[in-house]
Amino acid sequence: MPPDTAPLSPRPEPANRGGILAIVLVYAVFAACWILLSDKWVQILFNDPNQIILASMLKGWLFVGVTSLLLYGLMLRWIGGDTTSAALPADSHGLGLPFLSLAAIIVMFTGAGIFHTFTQQKEEAIVRLQADVDIKARQIADWLRESQADADFIRTSDFFTEQFRRWQESGDQQSGERLQMQLEQLSRNRGFGAAVLLDPRGKKLWGNDRTPLTVAQPLQGAASAERIVRRVGPYRDAAGNLCLDFITPLTTLSGPPPLVILHVDLTDRLAPILQTRPVPGTGGETVLFQRNGDRVLLLDKPGHQEETETGLPVPIMATEKLLVELRNSAVSPGSPIEGLDYRGIPVVAVVGAIADTDWFLMTKLDLSELYAEAVGDVTWTGFVGLLALFMAGAGFYLLRQAQQLTLAQAVQQSQTERLRALHLLAAIADSSEDPIFAKDLEGRYILFNRAASRFVGKPVEDVLGGDDRSLFPSEQADLVMSIDRQVNAENRTITQEERLNTSQGERVFLTTKGPLRDSEDNMIGIFGISRDITERKQAEAALHASELNYRSLFENMMNSVVHARIIFQGETPVDMEYISTNPAFATVTGITESVIGRRISEVIPSYCENNQESLELFGRVAATGVSTNWEHYLRELNRWFSFMIYSPNPGEIIIVTENITERKQAELALSDSEGRFRALVEQSLAGIYIIQDDRFRYVNPGFSTLFGYDSPEALIDNVSVADLVSPENRERVGEIMRRRIDGEVADLHYIFVGLHRDGSRIDVELHGRTFDYQGRPAIIGFILNITERKTAEAQLRISEERLKLALNATSDGLWDWDLRSGLAYLTPHYYEMTGYLPNQVTPDFEFFKQTVHPDDLPHVLETMEAHMQGKTPSSDFDYRLVTSSGEIKWIRGRGRVAERDAEGAPLRMIGTIADISARKAVEEALRRQTQELAQRNAELERFNRATVGRELDMIALKQQVNELSRQLGQEPPYPLAFLDALPVPPKGTAAS
Repeated sequence: MPPDTAPLSPRPEPANRGGILAIVLVYAVFAACWILLSDKWVQILFNDPNQIILASMLKGWLFVGVTSLLLYGLMLRWIGGDTTSAALPADSHGLGLPFLSLAAIIVMFTGAGIFHTFTQQKEEAIVRLQADVDIKARQIADWLRESQADADFIRTSDFFTEQFRRWQESGDQQSGERLQMQLEQLSRNRGFGAAVLLDPRGKKLWGNDRTPLTVAQPLQGAASAERIVRRVGPYRDAAGNLCLDFITPLTTLSGPPPLVILHVDLTDRLAPILQTRPVPGTGGETVLFQRNGDRVLLLDKPGHQEETETGLPVPIMATEKLLVELRNSAVSPGSPIEGLDYRGIPVVAVVGAIADTDWFLMTKLDLSELYAEAVGDVTWTGFVGLLALFMAGAGFYLLRQAQQLTLAQAVQQSQTERLRALHLLAAIADSSEDPIFAKDLEGRYILFNRAASRFVGKPVEDVLGGDDRSLFPSEQADLVMSIDRQVNAENRTITQEERLNTSQGERVFLTTKGPLRDSEDNMIGIFGISRDITERKQAEAALHASELNYRSLFENMMNSVVHARIIFQGETPVDMEYISTNPAFATVTGITESVIGRRISEVIPSYCENNQESLELFGRVAATGVSTNWEHYLRELNRWFSFMIYSPNPGEIIIVTENITERKQAELALSDSEGRFRALVEQSLAGIYIIQDDRFRYVNPGFSTLFGYDSPEALIDNVSVADLVSPENRERVGEIMRRRIDGEVADLHYIFVGLHRDGSRIDVELHGRTFDYQGRPAIIGFILNITERKTAEAQLRISEERLKLALNATSDGLWDWDLRSGLAYLTPHYYEMTGYLPNQVTPDFEFFKQTVHPDDLPHVLETMEAHMQGKTPSSDFDYRLVTSSGEIKWIRGRGRVAERDAEGAPLRMIGTIADISARKAVEEALRRQTQELAQRNAELERFNRATVGRELDMIALKQQVNELSRQLGQEPPYPLAFLDALPVPPKGTAAS
């Protein structure tokens, strides 16, 4: 080891009282920051309870260690002065003021830590209460909106209106039963406690088995001219139960509408929501109330309220002091309040409003239970404060003891200081893991420690006296020596990286070189300390490569990535500022303008007002560091987004966004489809079933009704298929089902005789196919009651046979004209009369007009139009028909409208045509005969004027003409009423 070439530096002057106070203040600041921030950092870094316990224990040990180091520094500061300055004893009485100041600071910050712990615990509890109130308020509001929608469905349903009209106006009891059954099913399926049907005058027509025996006072005036759904309540019924009713008029009926009252027992309906505890514990509960002016009406019973001997709850308004405070003050929803509850126990509560109602929801928690959760942290904080006081007292005690030893140690320390410095320098150099060296002005090594020797792979003795050319390749040696020359020339310390070949391969060193001086401050060489930073450089290279990969991923991701800073007002997030975005941001969001450095309220002006929930979520992640996923519909962009949110730094968030609009639309469409399908199945009059292992695994209400059972549950897993099949059909039905399960037939479609629950037999038509149900083969399908259809088909066959016989027995032609399609059905006799074949013409109205003689067509059309407009009871007319061969036939046409629509327009008309040509020929002959007789009569009148006899003959002849006219169905041409009562004289009387 070379001799010492530089003088030792003089020791610093002994510390004064200001230095001691500086160390004390450092400790105070450290302790305060530790108390305020250490617990929060533990919560941010760890989630597992066991990890939090371990971290808290290590945190305490670290605090003790740092405190000990500061105490050690304080002692050195006090007793570490030079022996030449320590001739006089220190003033031990001056330590009291620093000690009292330090004790006061420790007590102050310990108290602040305890207060902060209680305050933070209370704020976290209030946040949990606010979240609980918000969730439950939304649940109750959603239930009210769904119930309102059910009532609106009844109000506008044509089905309910038509069934009521048939029941009340036509006396159709089946329609009334169907109406009642549908109301019963709706009330059960949608969670209504009861359903009541009132006529327009408010008289009760029907109510299900859960209807109250008496109509509540608020409902007695329910009938009104209003044609909208009204919500009545909350009110208490005769039994004291809290109720809510939806009064629904059937508005599609003209005149005063009947009313359907959907009854809800609020106690039973809201119990699952309100009875859940807002936070774990025994003191928390949720209360629903209604505030009306200076009145507060509880809508449910508090969970801790005792009951009287009569079984009635204790009066609430007399004891619920917290609700009295609500009544007397305006409390905004969501803000916390404190007070005494009905038990006289201090609580903290949060009130939330139920949307579209005057209801409020209050969730509360006992303050004692809230503060009990903070006892552990408070105890630990107090323990740390006591420990700090103890250590401060012990430190000051040791300082006083050290002052007494200062004088005795001063002389010995002064004598051994230089020797110890030399040994210390040698020990530091040899024990250091970093290479330490010194060179003279010629570049020869005069100091080379063991760490440097280990790197070059040579003993220290072989290195001393040589230069860098003996250790490194020429290029590296020249570079090292050039840096040495720069230090000599500039006379300053230089730090630079050096890449050198060593026994361990190529290594990178961070080398600090400076001038080495003698006691007269002359430069005699250089010293150097090198640190191996190879691993750090490799880590930096890996980090750089990782950053490049991240940047590539950031730039090329298909999802939008946003780095943003959350802007708070107090603890409330109010806006978000964009820090960076990737290129996919424009594609995913549709926002093509630059957003970097701008706030989201500037990019999307209405975002902050309309999306408070998303801002609260972003702020929570930025504040707590807890990552989350979220799906949200952004109305301003008309898109659905999926967010993955995490916080890289406090107050900042990374948002990875995916446009899921198409997926959401598909999900909504699927949900609507499933809802419509379920409603169709449940409301279907056809019986729908699932059969597995000869048992019904599912049937709809229509199936149970078809076989006479009260509900599907009476059939499911309780009745076998054979129990519903008549004995003569059981074997055939069982074989068909077995063949379908085995895959021998594709589908099921057959008719069999079933057994009604009352023992009667019904004709049913079954359709089905196989499918996998819960991993095993089953049959699904539907079944129809065709008993009435079979009866109608039999009657129709008989009627058709009778009609066929009647048509064959007469020569009339029958026509059936469908005005909607314009086509008509014509019987063979009709075609036979016209001379056309069915395949030659189209049986429409144009064909009919084609067969009518042009001179008769206006009269025929006028007669038919008058009947179709309802002016005549039927359409009867005679006309001439032109056959296919041009032959003219006289036809007697009769017709009548058989079906009209709701507005009275004809839809179907039926009639006949009869060939009256022969009758017309007889009428024509009679007409000519009548004309001839009239001519002869005129001649006779001229000849009979001369004699009475001739006149009598003329009278007799007129009487004969009149009689002949009557036989022909015509009016008599001669007015001889005054002679009709006289006997006609025998022929020849007048002549005699």
